[in-house]
Amino acid sequence: MLKPNRKILKKEIKKDPFLETVEKFENGFKDNRKTIVNVSFFFVAIAVIGSIYVNNQNEIELDSISAFGAALVAYSNSDYENAKFQFESISSNYKGTESEIFSNYYLGRIAYDSGEYNEAKFLLNDFLDNTEKTTFVCGAIKQLVEISFNENDFSNSLDIIAKAKRFDINSVSKLELKILKINTLIKMDDLQGAKIEIEKVLNSKNIPSNIEQKINEFEGLLSAL
Repeated sequence: MLKPNRKILKKEIKKDPFLETVEKFENGFKDNRKTIVNVSFFFVAIAVIGSIYVNNQNEIELDSISAFGAALVAYSNSDYENAKFQFESISSNYKGTESEIFSNYYLGRIAYDSGEYNEAKFLLNDFLDNTEKTTFVCGAIKQLVEISFNENDFSNSLDIIAKAKRFDINSVSKLELKILKINTLIKMDDLQGAKIEIEKVLNSKNIPSNIEQKINEFEGLLSAL
């Protein structure tokens, strides 16, 4: 006689480990669905905001370049009041852009030409401290040195010239600053230092004629002293 089938209790069923893991994952997803969705939305939002920020920055940069070009036209036409107003607007409205930095250079030049030397020093030093490009670096240094000459602050002149070291300026610009340094040393009565710098220039290759002429003038001056 056949025995009746025994009922298999649920706890006796051997579970598949893989299916058990999937089940736990699904249960975990259901329990944390809200959190997971929120985190997903957060990362999507970050990506969208980042994209908008980059696009806005590009647009700001383009607008600043356009405004800077218009200001340069006014400056080249000797319309300095109009140019000053436009450069000041760029400096105020486009903080952190190259156009703002270059505008400070031109504002420094305008202040220098107007005899506002303290304002010129502030703007030109700000330009040198913030620019990463070599454009206008020598021009800013020359004007700052000229101001220091007027103030008989020759040691400051050497400090200003030394600022060029952090820039990768071309060989001709380096020679022009050497000339400026020699002139400064002569004004300081450091004739030996001036002679050493002259020798350095003469040992350079492909010396431009205007630099060579200036060196000849210095040698004639030193021989007379």
